[in-house]
Amino acid sequence: MNRLRAALTAALALALASPAAALAARLAGVVTDPAGQPVEFANVTVRSLQKGAVTDDRGRFALELPAGRIAIEVSQVGYRTTRLEVEVADGAAALAIVLVEEPVPLAEVSVSASSFGKAGEVEGAVLRTLDVYTTPGAAADVFQAIRALPGINAPAEGAALYVRGGDPDETLVRVDGGELGHPYHSEGASGGLFSALDTYMIESAYFSSGGFSARYGGVLSGVLDIRTRDPMDLRTVSVTAHMAGASVAGAWALVPGKLSLIGSASRSNPALLFRVYGSSHEFESTPQGGNGFGRLLWRYSPSGRLSLGLFHATDDVGVKAEILNSVNVIRSAATNQVASLDLHDVLAGRLAVRAQASWQRYESDWTMGPFASSQHERNLQANAEAVWPLGDRHELSFGANLRRRATTIEGLYPADSTDYLPGAPTRPITTTPTIDYPGVFVEDKLRLIGPLYATLGVRFDHASPPGAWTADPRATLAWRLGDHQTLRLATGRYHQPAKAKYLDPVYGNPELGVLRADHVIAGYEWASDYGTVRLEAYRKDYGDLVTQDSVTFYANDGYGYARGVDAMVQGTLGWLSGWVSYGWLDSRRKELDHPTEVPSEYGVRHALTVVGKYRLTSEWELSAKYGWSTGRPYTPVVGRTYDPVRGIWHPVEGEHHSAEIPEFRRLDVRLTRLFSLPALGGLRESGVCVFFVECLNALDTRNVLDYVYNDDYSERRAIDSYFSRRMAVAGLSLSW
Repeated sequence: MNRLRAALTAALALALASPAAALAARLAGVVTDPAGQPVEFANVTVRSLQKGAVTDDRGRFALELPAGRIAIEVSQVGYRTTRLEVEVADGAAALAIVLVEEPVPLAEVSVSASSFGKAGEVEGAVLRTLDVYTTPGAAADVFQAIRALPGINAPAEGAALYVRGGDPDETLVRVDGGELGHPYHSEGASGGLFSALDTYMIESAYFSSGGFSARYGGVLSGVLDIRTRDPMDLRTVSVTAHMAGASVAGAWALVPGKLSLIGSASRSNPALLFRVYGSSHEFESTPQGGNGFGRLLWRYSPSGRLSLGLFHATDDVGVKAEILNSVNVIRSAATNQVASLDLHDVLAGRLAVRAQASWQRYESDWTMGPFASSQHERNLQANAEAVWPLGDRHELSFGANLRRRATTIEGLYPADSTDYLPGAPTRPITTTPTIDYPGVFVEDKLRLIGPLYATLGVRFDHASPPGAWTADPRATLAWRLGDHQTLRLATGRYHQPAKAKYLDPVYGNPELGVLRADHVIAGYEWASDYGTVRLEAYRKDYGDLVTQDSVTFYANDGYGYARGVDAMVQGTLGWLSGWVSYGWLDSRRKELDHPTEVPSEYGVRHALTVVGKYRLTSEWELSAKYGWSTGRPYTPVVGRTYDPVRGIWHPVEGEHHSAEIPEFRRLDVRLTRLFSLPALGGLRESGVCVFFVECLNALDTRNVLDYVYNDDYSERRAIDSYFSRRMAVAGLSLSW
């Protein structure tokens, strides 16, 4: 806390001082590894002055600083952070700084339970871009990489985050402080296959599977808070190509130290992959998607930053879909656009503030046989947060959120959930619900006594409709049992508005109240320089879930629970590193048409992930990931009846979610080569380049996605999951 106050005070003094008087000398140097190779993109920071630089492709950096003795910090992912004091003077010799290699740990913040990564600017451990790129089978996708962590009991191969028995909509996704709805490509009813965010843009990610801070509201289960890169003095270009698409990304300092532009654009088209290996699904048109993301960054003062962000993503696919005993072609297209402003600053040397505003436009259209739908969303939101240190024992946070979600849904939907054949009866739906959802929060991080720390907070939200305030108290305790061991206990209440499709005034209930969940989490952690062991037990009780009602169509009469245990062991031994995570989940919910509590369709009972990475040399790495889980619940067909009017058979379903899909197993193996290219023609020497070869589903395991039936339901057939065949893919990334 004292160091933070000193840094903020010095930053304010620098902002008020004359530039000519404050910057009187030049500090230059080179950063290398123990073998003498340059370390590029290392951060060289003078925290007391809120200044910094990034090393170039030869490990060089330069800073304009006040003359005198100053402390600097040098850091880079994969290396131990180095801190030293240097004498800054005109004509001083260039520094030679050597960084010691240190594998990147998957650790957590000091107080928060059920969390991985970096929350805000002050909480330490990180899930960084390097972790996303090097996780086998993740396809360099942030959502796929996070699915290898505890707390996600995933029943499928997609990117959707099923957090401790919750629907993917129960997890909040934020990018640079603003909510991002529909963050997937090829989105379906339960999420999508891949993230719509280019990993190049991601600096760090904070993931919480429960008991999260009062600053987050409007969801029942989890949070993924992503921070994008903020390079002020970097000039680089990266080009990537693989068998399913290509991308280009880069950063450019327009005015060094003041104005910078960073962006990425990518296009996916797996046509080549399908021609080589075929596909487990029949496509009428090859799925295609594209996304672009750009940020213009302005550092208007030593402590202040303002950024303008623009995001655009598209999808287009035509696939043969089999549901029950019907075969139809689903054609869908979607567009997602977001514009945002983000402001950071420090006021009066003590109050760190952040303000954000964004506008989102989402449109999707799909057709399937006699059915069709279009959905249009216009979402507006603004957030303002502040952190105020109140001495050595308290850090007060407070803020407010304004959110408006306007949705228009139009379409023809099945009137009979068991009839999707040609000529099936339909019912039209046109609804335009708008939800206003403002909220405020306050939170205090404090040291209670000795080794006992706490985070105590509360938030208030007002949902209109139905026009009622909710109060969500939350608390986390952390008891340090020494240098390596910590006990944690967290509890809290969480609320979330009902989905827009249930608010239709004709076929729904526009007065539906918000859904509720109560979390209780107890955890133990042992952490050292060599590894981490984590064990957590949790319980989540649901209330006011949406159920079908004979009078109002929908009501808040549902309830349920999720309870379980998550465990993780992570470690490093020489050039070998990796982790093992395991989750046990028991989740039951009474919602929609379920007559009583039934197993949740959003989770699986057991889930195991094993990840190992071995550095063969400084340039070659061999890695593998093995995933196993029990199957997700589903409702079996136990009989059939004949409909003489329609001339078709209808299924007779058994008890809801009384059967399970077979267990899921998949092994992915990856070989990665790091290299650089010499200067050639007009091109300078490259930065770190990557070539990889990856074998997906190396054991050629057939995993079941769902079951379908013949015309009269006398035979059942399994539909394979998307990656139910062995595939070898290769890719290349070049950076300058």
